Amino acid sequence: MSNRKRKFNSTFGSVHETIIADTGTFRTSRANLSKIRADRLALERENLENHRELSAATRQVLAEAAIYTNNYSNNVDDSFADFGDIVGAAVAMDGDDSTEEDEGSEMHSPVAGHDRHAVSVARMQVFKCIQGRHRHRRAPCSRLMHNRAMHSAWRDQMPSLTRAFLLWKQNPCLPSAQAPMTSFHVTMVDISNVLEHCVDQAPDELANVSLLKSGYLGCSPLQPTLAISLSCLELYHQICRRKPSFSVQGMVKVLCALHNSLHDQFVVAFDAYLAIVREVKTLVDQALGRDTPDWRMLHACPACNYKQPDEPPLYPARLDAFDGNNSLKRVDGSGHADEHFFQSSYLIPAAEVDLFKDDVRLCPGATAGNETHLSNVPTSDGSTTCTENWKVANTTSENSTNVFDQTGVFVSACRHGIIQTLVELRRSGELAKYALATANKLIDVYGANGLTGYDIGCSFSKIIAASSVADKVKKANHRFIVNAFHGHAHNRRCQLQYHTLYQKGLGIEDLETCERVFAGSNTVAPLIRHASYFHWLQFIDLQFDQWDQDRYQELSQFLYNNYKQALHLIDELTPAVEELKQQLDLSDADFERWNIEELQYLEALAAEPEYDPEKIAYVEALQSLAKAEAGYGSITSVQFLSYALADFTQNSGLRKGPQAATKAREAERRAAYNKLALEMNTVHDLERRLDLMKRWTPGDPEYQEALKYLNNRQFIRAVQHLEGLVVQRLFELAKANLAGTGYKMHQQISNAITRRSTAIRNVLEYYNRLAPLQSPPRDILKFSEVASYAWLGEFELLKSSRREVLTKPWVSKANREVAGKYFRIVRAREEIECLNVEISRLQRWVGDEDAHLLTIATSLEVSQPALACEIHHLHDKCVRINNVHRARLQAIYAMPGFSGVCVLETSNDANEGAVIDELQSAAPIEVDEDDILCDEAACLESCIA
Repeated sequence: MSNRKRKFNSTFGSVHETIIADTGTFRTSRANLSKIRADRLALERENLENHRELSAATRQVLAEAAIYTNNYSNNVDDSFADFGDIVGAAVAMDGDDSTEEDEGSEMHSPVAGHDRHAVSVARMQVFKCIQGRHRHRRAPCSRLMHNRAMHSAWRDQMPSLTRAFLLWKQNPCLPSAQAPMTSFHVTMVDISNVLEHCVDQAPDELANVSLLKSGYLGCSPLQPTLAISLSCLELYHQICRRKPSFSVQGMVKVLCALHNSLHDQFVVAFDAYLAIVREVKTLVDQALGRDTPDWRMLHACPACNYKQPDEPPLYPARLDAFDGNNSLKRVDGSGHADEHFFQSSYLIPAAEVDLFKDDVRLCPGATAGNETHLSNVPTSDGSTTCTENWKVANTTSENSTNVFDQTGVFVSACRHGIIQTLVELRRSGELAKYALATANKLIDVYGANGLTGYDIGCSFSKIIAASSVADKVKKANHRFIVNAFHGHAHNRRCQLQYHTLYQKGLGIEDLETCERVFAGSNTVAPLIRHASYFHWLQFIDLQFDQWDQDRYQELSQFLYNNYKQALHLIDELTPAVEELKQQLDLSDADFERWNIEELQYLEALAAEPEYDPEKIAYVEALQSLAKAEAGYGSITSVQFLSYALADFTQNSGLRKGPQAATKAREAERRAAYNKLALEMNTVHDLERRLDLMKRWTPGDPEYQEALKYLNNRQFIRAVQHLEGLVVQRLFELAKANLAGTGYKMHQQISNAITRRSTAIRNVLEYYNRLAPLQSPPRDILKFSEVASYAWLGEFELLKSSRREVLTKPWVSKANREVAGKYFRIVRAREEIECLNVEISRLQRWVGDEDAHLLTIATSLEVSQPALACEIHHLHDKCVRINNVHRARLQAIYAMPGFSGVCVLETSNDANEGAVIDELQSAAPIEVDEDDILCDEAACLESCIA
C-alpha cells in the first residue's frame, strides 16, 4: 500500500513519498511525478492480470451463471474482462444475501483470495435463476444464446476431454495420480443401472475430466448433475452405424423403461461423445500422416487408388458414378436455435458449388434467368428425349423448395461403393451446378482418364462441354456415360454412344452404385427430417462413414464375385456365340461394324426434315370430309316420310311415338349437315393455305404420298405411346423395390402397375392392328417382348419405314441377340483385366497398412502412450479385417481360370477356413442373372398376380 503526502501545493516535478509496508513500517523517499505515474500504471496492470488469471473453478461457475442469464460471449477473455462490473451488478441486484458464506468454506473450495467472492456471487445467480427469483424477463433468443454458450464451453474443454478419454481407453482402471481436493455428487446412468455417486475432483480439473476417468461423460459442460456411461454412449454409437433408423428418442425410451429417470440430457452427452471421438480420430490421423487435404478420397478405396509402379495401365483409369437423391430432406427452420456447424470430409462447400451456378446459361439454347434444372437444358442437337424420360423422376416441386431448406443430396462414389463427395441440394431440385461441382472435384483429386456414370450422362456431356471447366475436362480426357439401368430408358442412338454395354474398358460394371448408396441412406431420412442442420449433417456423415467401412470390409468379396461372374459369362456364352457365328457366317468385326452403321443411320434419320404438316392435315381433312358427306348422304337419301292411318289421332295429329321419331330424324339431319359444313370450311381453309387450285383426289400422286406418310405417322404414334407406357412402368417398378417404401405406397404402386399393364396391352393391340398394314409389314409383338428392358432400345427401329434399312443384318432380331452376347463376352474379358490389377493393389495395401500402423504405434509408446494405445487398437481391428481380405484373395488365386499374379501366403488365422468355405458355399451366379433382374415382364406378371 502506498500513502503519498504533499507538504504544500507545488509545481515542482518531485515529491516526498511515504510507503507503508505489509509489516507496518514506514519508508519515506523522494520521487518525481513520472515515477509515481509509472508505478500506479504498473499496479493497475498487475491488478488487471490478477482478475484475468481466475482459477478454473471460478471460470466454470461464471460461465454457468452466464448460460442461465444469457450473457455468455463467444470470446472467453471478453466474458471476464469486466469482472468487477459482473460482481457489482450481482451485489446490487441481490443485496447482502449474495455475499454470505459458510464458515470453513475456504478450506473445501479450490478458489482462494479475491476469487471466492466472485464464485459466491455467481453461484447465487445460478441458484436464483433456477428458483425463479430472477427479476428480469428472459430475452426472446434465450435458447439460442444458451446453445451458443453451451457449445462454446464444450469447445473450450475438448482438448482436455480428448486427453482424458484416451487415458481412460488406455487403462480404464487407472487410479488418479493426484490426491483429490474436493468432490461432487452426480447421478450416473449405465445400461443396466442408475447410481448416485460421489466423484473426486483434483484442483483446477474440469468436472467432465474427472467423470471421464471413471468412464462417464456429463450431460452439461459445467457442473454436471447427470452423467452417461461411455459404454452406453458407444452402444448407441454402434447402433446408429448399423441401424440408422434407430433414433436418439428410441434409445432414451429404452433407458427410461429400464431406469425411469432420463430426459433430454442424453442428446447433449451423445453429441459431446461424438465430438470427442472425432477429436481422437483427428489426433490418430495426424500421427499416421493422414491429415492432408483429400487424403480420404485418395486412400479410402485401395482397389481404385493404391496404384503400383509395375502394374499395367487401365483405361479408363477409374470408374465413378454420381447422382442426386431427394429423400434426405430437412424442413426449413428446424433447430434454428442450434447454430454450430459440423465439419464433414465428404461435403463440398456451398461456396465451391455456387461457382458453377451460371454455367448452364452458357449452353446453346439455355435462357437467362434462374438456375436451370438438368432435365430442362437443351443439348446441342436440340434433342431432349433422354432427359424428358427422367424429368418427372428428378423434378422437385415448388412446394418442396418452399418447405425444405435441404431438398436432398448429390453424392459420388467409386465402382466399389465407397463414397467420395457429398453436396447438399438447397431449396432446389437437381441443378446442373451440383453435378458440375462434383465433376470438377473428381478431376482435381483423381486426375486424367476417368469415367463417370450418370443417369443423364449423354446430355451432361454436352452441358459440361459448354461450361467453365470444359478445357479442364478435355485435357483430363474425362468422359461421362449413362449407367446400365437408366440407359435402358434412353433412345437407341444414345445407347450406342453412352451405354455401359458398348463402352470399351468398362467391364461388367453397371455404375448403379449411387442407387445402392441411397437404398442404405434412405433409412436415416425419417430421423433427420426435422433435425437441426448440425444433426442433419452429423447423421448423414455417420451413415456414410459406416457405409464406407462396410464397403471396405466387403471389398475382397466384391472382387471375388465379379471375377467369378466374369469367368461364368465367358465359359457359358462363348460356345453359343461361336456356334452362331459359324451358322450366320459372322466375325467379331461384323458386330463392331453393325453398331457403327446403326448409329450412322439413326443420326441421319434425326437430321431428315419432317414432312409438311399442312399437307398431312389436308389429307386428314379430306378423309373427314368424305366421311361427313357419306353420313349426310345416308340421312338425306330418303326424301319422304310415310305414315299409316294408325299414326294419327282424331284431334291432335301424329301420335307421340312417330312425332318423336320425326324430331330425332330431323335433329340427326341437322347435325350431319353442320358437321359437313364444318369439314368443308376446314378443307377450304387448308386449300387456301396450300394455294391449291384443284382439290386432291385419292388417285393423285400428292394424295398417295401424303396418305402413306399419314399411315406411317399413326403407326409411329402408337410406338411412341407404347414406349412411354413402358418407361412409366419402369419408374413404378423401381419405386416398388425401393427400400423404405411404406405399405400404403406399395399398394398404390401395385395398383398403378396393374393399370399400366392394362394400358400397355390395349396400346399393343392397336399396334398389332397397324403393323400388317405398313410397308413393309411389321412383326406382331407379344407382351413379354415389349415388357423387356431391351425393347426400350428397339423402339427406334420399329418407327423406321425404309425397306432398305429393314433388310440390314443388324435389324434382325437373331443377329442382335448374338451381338449382345458378343459384347457381354468382351466386357467380361475386360473385367478380368481390371480385376487382376485391383487384386494386386488390395494385396499390397493390406500388408503396407498393417506394417505402417504397427510402426507408428510403436514409435509413440514412449512419448504419447495413450495415443499409441489407440493406434494399437486400430491396428488390431485392421489386422482382423485384412486377414479376411487375405483369405478371400487366396480363394481368388485358387479359382480355375485366374490369370493374375498369385501371392501365396500362409496364415495362422483360425477363421481363414471358414471364410473360404463361406465363399465356396455361396449360391452360384447364373449367366443370365442380369437378364432376369432386368426382365421386368416377370416382375410385372408377379405384381399383377
